Amino acid sequence: ALPRTMDALANQQLRTLNEFQSNAENHAYKFSAEELAARHQGILNDLAQRKMAKASKEKKRDLQEDIGIDEAALQAKGIHKLLEGYKRFRDHDLGELEDKMRVLANEGQEPCAMVLSCCDSRADPALVFDAAPGDIFVMRNLMNTCPEYKAPDQNHHGTCAAIEYAVTALKVPLLMVMGHAQCASAARALAICAKSDALPADARFMDRWCFMAKDAVCTVIKKYDPQARGRELELENVRLSVARLMRYPWIRSAVDAGTLEVRGSFFTIFDGKLLLLAKDGSFYNADNGMDGLEPVRANLLSHPLK
Repeated sequence: ALPRTMDALANQQLRTLNEFQSNAENHAYKFSAEELAARHQGILNDLAQRKMAKASKEKKRDLQEDIGIDEAALQAKGIHKLLEGYKRFRDHDLGELEDKMRVLANEGQEPCAMVLSCCDSRADPALVFDAAPGDIFVMRNLMNTCPEYKAPDQNHHGTCAAIEYAVTALKVPLLMVMGHAQCASAARALAICAKSDALPADARFMDRWCFMAKDAVCTVIKKYDPQARGRELELENVRLSVARLMRYPWIRSAVDAGTLEVRGSFFTIFDGKLLLLAKDGSFYNADNGMDGLEPVRANLLSHPLK
């Protein structure tokens, strides 16, 4: 049986050492006094370290109990995982990026693209495109949605502001919408938009946001059977967001001037593939290259430009 306490473990180790010494004597071999003392001290040191670790753990537990926090709650908050990731970043990644980070700090950013993507933790544009700091400017919201263009008003428009900054200030040469498979927000949009043409007055933030996909929901309901609507809505909302982007006057001007491309894409989480949107509204496997995939400059399949 395994020893139940640290003291029992130490005593067992000492007994084992004495038995080994006795057996060695029977075979005409004997440890020196120094060797026995060193081994004995090693066992005592190990025991002391175990006791210190136990005391530290008990002190931590007592403190957590005093302030009403248990270990499970701390783990649930995810702070340990974040700090472990930060430590890996400091110990490994930062060393490789140190020179680039210094340049970015001194000279500012000049990203090659802006990506409008979903908040879903499984569809990170930086991971999908293997982007380093400074490579892409990212805006993430539920369902990678671009709101319909309206003249600036008193409301808060974080997505519109980020897009405007990327195009007019950073002057990115590429603006890409990246949708993804298994989007819970798309499923929510399908559920609420199919029920009614209007939201209730007490609708939540999430539902109000998802309701902006109403046009895409209407399209897939008309064209597809119920079992296909979820996936088709994920794709259709990319088309809708791209079409809406083209209605922003400063985006349309940059596209017409040839300084900006607008593209759509779709990431399949289950197999890690990227699909690219062609100007006819179809999606193609990005593994096949860019042949025949022109930037969006004209009408899209379901959402003609106005």
